[in-house]
Amino acid sequence: MTADRESAACQYPLTRAMTEPAETPVNQPAPSQPDETAQYASLLASGERVLAVRRRHWFTFIQAARWFVLVLGAGLVVALLRAQVGEGGVSGVLNDALGWGFWILFLIGVAGVGWYYLAWRRERYLVTTRRVIEAGGVINKYSRDTSLSMITDMIVGHPWIGRILGYGEIDLLTASETGTNKIRFLPDADGFKKTLLDAKYEHELDVGGGRVAEQAPASPAQAAPVAPSSSPPVERLSAEEVDASVTRLADMRDRGLITAEEFESKKKELLERL
Repeated sequence: MTADRESAACQYPLTRAMTEPAETPVNQPAPSQPDETAQYASLLASGERVLAVRRRHWFTFIQAARWFVLVLGAGLVVALLRAQVGEGGVSGVLNDALGWGFWILFLIGVAGVGWYYLAWRRERYLVTTRRVIEAGGVINKYSRDTSLSMITDMIVGHPWIGRILGYGEIDLLTASETGTNKIRFLPDADGFKKTLLDAKYEHELDVGGGRVAEQAPASPAQAAPVAPSSSPPVERLSAEEVDASVTRLADMRDRGLITAEEFESKKKELLERL
């Protein structure tokens, strides 16, 4: 009897573990993505949205600060030489000079490396629904814009060291006076180009009226009744964007793709969005 009770006591925990339902883990909510449009609102126009934000690869910081890194290395060499010089007599004067040299080189090197690190941390490349924005600056902030309508082509390059470290470079060919906007040390350059091409396509549809043509029904019979709703806010355009759009419409008119009445109507609409 005693043996049977001990056997039953040993089997009970196993039976209990098999019969009790396993605790189901509580689903944790997915971390919310930061609202990058709100974060960079000071750089954006009304109705403009941020589609992608990139910081250049850390290797650009190493390349920019390489001379100050060499200065730090020179300071280390001076410190090693000072350790070999005595502190008495003429050697003491040389020892003091080497000490001052070490601290000067050290402070210059640290200041330079720290400055380039802050500049690298604050620099950003933004792709929005209307522009490519380069923003940065440690003390004096700056921002340089390239309108999507002014970009005519893109060239993506992958240098050998970039393939190893994971960065590329993009040349934005534009119709402006500057000609080419170069972006170096860009992580996932192919993905950045894809985002930029998608943004440019959407922008051209919106500005050139292509979106309206795509969404129009084939015949009046197919048109579904539209519930009355408040009209969305009209997106404002810059003078460069309006000029590029009007030039494109004029070319379509000259080739017979649209009539003169359609050209004048669309031109008037674009001018109202200035």
